[in-house]
Amino acid sequence: MTPAATASAPGATTIDLLLKHDRPVPRYTSYPTAAAFHGGVTAADLETQLARPTDEALSLYVHVPFCRNACWFCGCNRITTGAGSKVVGPYLDALAAELELITRHSAQRRRLAQLHWGGGTPNYLTIPERESLWRLIERHFDLEDNLEASIEVNPEALSREDVVALRRLGFTRISFGIQDADPLVQQAVNRVVPVDQLRRAMAWMRQADFDSVNVDLICGLPLQTPERFDATLALVQDLRPDRVSLFSFAYLPDQLPLQRKIAPDDLPSQRQRLQMLESAANRLGGCGYDAIGMDHYALSGDSLAVAARQGRLHRNFQGYTTGGELELLGVGPTAISQFPGLFSQNQRDLQAYAASIAAGQLPVERGLVVSDPEVLERRALIREVMCHFKVAIDPDRFSREWADLGLLADDGLVRLSQADGLGLVEVTTSGRWLIRTVAAVFDPTQRRAASGSRLI
Repeated sequence: MTPAATASAPGATTIDLLLKHDRPVPRYTSYPTAAAFHGGVTAADLETQLARPTDEALSLYVHVPFCRNACWFCGCNRITTGAGSKVVGPYLDALAAELELITRHSAQRRRLAQLHWGGGTPNYLTIPERESLWRLIERHFDLEDNLEASIEVNPEALSREDVVALRRLGFTRISFGIQDADPLVQQAVNRVVPVDQLRRAMAWMRQADFDSVNVDLICGLPLQTPERFDATLALVQDLRPDRVSLFSFAYLPDQLPLQRKIAPDDLPSQRQRLQMLESAANRLGGCGYDAIGMDHYALSGDSLAVAARQGRLHRNFQGYTTGGELELLGVGPTAISQFPGLFSQNQRDLQAYAASIAAGQLPVERGLVVSDPEVLERRALIREVMCHFKVAIDPDRFSREWADLGLLADDGLVRLSQADGLGLVEVTTSGRWLIRTVAAVFDPTQRRAASGSRLI
């Protein structure tokens, strides 16, 4: 993706278009989004869902909320503590009780096709604690032979022993956050990991023979400049992970108090951020990575790139996945479960989560029941845009959306055509930068009031 002038808007570059269309837009990891969740959804709704017979495999997400240090950019639900096993032990006991409740309410024992541990910092757990958690999962689910098991790790305190133990346990994919390799930027966000340690971590992961290694980058951090970020991109090119997640930093100090430690004057300008994003796209695209969705890159042989080419890419609260329409069950505090007709989110406070389980109740705090056929149809349209960059609609039924898409077509962000009574929408190369804006055309709530994070 390169900054090119569009035919319909002479002289307008991708940067110009991004600045023109920059407004708060959801990331659409779901539709309706989590902003629509409410407390009217309770444990009873999840129990009803679990009681429905099915032969389909499942995706399981396990939330590990603990971190040793707080990264100032972070918006995740985490608990910063050095207490180690003193907090992990009770947490594992609560997880065991939650899984017992899930099993009790389930119509049958489920197969796992995907497993993901996120956080927080999953490698906060010791090797024996990780083994205990894995065995706990095996007690309640049948693991498929080709299980895709992934884990997020913080490379800061990672050792070769940790990496080998994770691979031996059964994890096939591993992800670690670089964010930015520049020491000044790292200090500005309180996450200092020397480049030598990042290189060691990648070497250990390659030696352990993981099927796929992912690194996370964040664009827009304090003290970042295009020149400094280019050095990080050069490191990534040298490490050559199978996947790269490139996120744009959302500065929300009113919602995330920890971000108040970041001086707003230290943040790069919008144009600098766009220069960094384009530099990343050009560099990664030039060395064998396919652009996946709006913020992922994968080597062409990686399963994510293969799924994208074959039209099997899916998007849920874990981002882009190869799991198709697998139901997602989340366990642990703040974890979200995602079924076709139900979203449910666990208690976000660890004490409230544990108290619900101690009372013999699934720890649901809020969620959303989705049964309206129109909402389900719009969900499918948004998913097609977000995952496959194209969608077909009835231009008469969706006349307002078709008109809005026409305005985006005037700026060269989409191409519109009609055949056999259907309107065909194809997102252009420039439009991929604004994929959330295109998807938002099908979201009526965005017409009433824009919400979400800004594009840049």
